[in-house]
Amino acid sequence: MAADSAPKASRLPLQKSLSRRVSFNENTLPKPPDHRRPRPPSTAGDYDSDTESQTNARPRRRGCGPLCNSCCAWTSLTVGILLILFLLLGGIYFAFLQSNLPEVRLQRLDINALAVNTTAAGDTLLTADFEVRLNATNGSGNIELGYSSMTATISSAGVNFGEVTIADMRQPPRTTTELDVRAATANMVVEDAAADELQDNTRMHVLVVDVVVKGQINFIVGGKRMNGFPFKIDCHSIDQSEIDDGHAPKCNTQMSPLH
Repeated sequence: MAADSAPKASRLPLQKSLSRRVSFNENTLPKPPDHRRPRPPSTAGDYDSDTESQTNARPRRRGCGPLCNSCCAWTSLTVGILLILFLLLGGIYFAFLQSNLPEVRLQRLDINALAVNTTAAGDTLLTADFEVRLNATNGSGNIELGYSSMTATISSAGVNFGEVTIADMRQPPRTTTELDVRAATANMVVEDAAADELQDNTRMHVLVVDVVVKGQINFIVGGKRMNGFPFKIDCHSIDQSEIDDGHAPKCNTQMSPLH
């Protein structure tokens, strides 16, 4: 009996020590943090009232139904078609007027006077008298042309000899009208180089001139008038030698909304 009790006594401490190694207390372990946000208690009635208040506070959107979409599409299409028709008719009308403008040629260039003087102060003075003749042909068979508010300028070697006014006139269909333009200046101060160029070119009959006529043209068709269309005749870089040889250079005639 003594022998049996001794071993038991010796095993008890061993079991006791082993239980200390493996046993643990759940209360001593740290708990993981709870990330869930606590929800306050709410009743079904409170939830319904909050939802209803938010719905009432939010503005209601009125959508465009299929009928409205179709109406908008047809309106846009109609406006686009009308705009294209307007531009097309405007282009045709402009082309019609442009095609019935007169054909203008520079027929004659006369230099009646050209003199250069130098003052005591060293200024160069130019006295000149130029005259050109334009032939305007109305090639239309049934449109009469009327010219009004016309002005003309003549320039050469960078010198502008002033602006002159041309009297109003009317031109029946299939006729040619002579238009004389005369520009004169006296004792105008110019650069020495321009004066020398004018003198040399005049002496050699190689003077180059620019003639520009601006005004308004009227179209009379069957007694009905279409008035006030701005136009411009541009005779650019016309060589005197070409005119002396019997040629009549053609000028550029065009509708000119911006003079």
